[in-house]
Amino acid sequence: MEGQTLRGPELGLAGLPAQQDCCIQEKIDLEIRMREGIWKLLSLSTQKDQILHAVKNLMVCNARIMAYTLELRKLEEQIANQTGRCDANFESEERTACKGKIAISDIRIPLMWKDSDHFSNKERSQRYAIFCLFKMGAEVFDTDMVIVDKKITDICFENVTIL
Repeated sequence: MEGQTLRGPELGLAGLPAQQDCCIQEKIDLEIRMREGIWKLLSLSTQKDQILHAVKNLMVCNARIMAYTLELRKLEEQIANQTGRCDANFESEERTACKGKIAISDIRIPLMWKDSDHFSNKERSQRYAIFCLFKMGAEVFDTDMVIVDKKITDICFENVTIL
């Protein structure tokens, strides 16, 4: 087995193992189709709430496409840096740690406004739509969207996200 190179159906388009390449490419294709659908929905939206959610989803899709593309490039570079040899000697193989799971919940972000903005009740203050994106490797997660104005002193995202 030492000195054997991988050929044929074991490798995908970019010299990657076919299963990894196919899985990442399918995810990219899905996100591209989702993005196209969101664009259509955005062009037909007339209400502010619809537009906000569509834009949020568009941002999440774009972040996922970028993350998956980066992961695909990393895998391609990994394959390019290898000599294409398959070594059956397990002692010399590089070992990788098992991936664990982490839960993120109850995120609190304090906001800082100018005193004149925060304590001013004379005019209707501008509102902001805020959400968080988490990127862990090639995975992107998002929170619910929260609408805040300058009267709010902190934002709380109560979602539970398992990474």
